[in-house]
Order: sequence, then structure tokens, then C-alpha cells
Amino acid sequence: MAAIFLNDMAANPWMIAEAGTVTDKNVRVYSLTYHEPSSAAHVAELSDSHGRLVARLDSAIRSHRFGGWVHGLTVDRLDSGYVLVTLEGS
Repeated sequence: MAAIFLNDMAANPWMIAEAGTVTDKNVRVYSLTYHEPSSAAHVAELSDSHGRLVARLDSAIRSHRFGGWVHGLTVDRLDSGYVLVTLEGS
């Protein structure tokens, strides 16, 4: 896939390619998947608006089936690649 430099939340799943706040709204997340890290040591960490860890994705755990509400979503760390956030009910 071509290099992705911007977050794309126009459709489901959301494609997140930058660290920072994704949304401050409550969203129902089905799954989170880490794609195309450039190194096996690279990590993606996502938290909610309260600072609670939602997922830590790396070479050992590339996908996390969440299945619940998240109160805001922030990408705290994204070493490379991008994260697909699949929402429930869409």
C-alpha cells in the first residue's frame, strides 16, 4: 500500500496514520488492527480520553477485538504504519 500520512475517518473502518486525538466522542469499537509497521519492534498504543489503555499493538499482537464503547480515542504512540479502527454497527 502507498504511504499514508493523514487520518481518514470518512468511512468504516477508520484509517489512523498519525499520533494524537482521533475523536473526543464516545464510539463503539469492534476491533483495532495494526498494519505495515516498518520494524518488528514498532508499536501502536491507543487510549481513551481518561488515559486508560485501550490497546497496545505490536508484532506479537497485531489485532485486538475490542467489542465495546470507548470514551474518546487517542493514538499515544504510532512508530510506523497505520491502525484500522473498525466501528460496530456501521
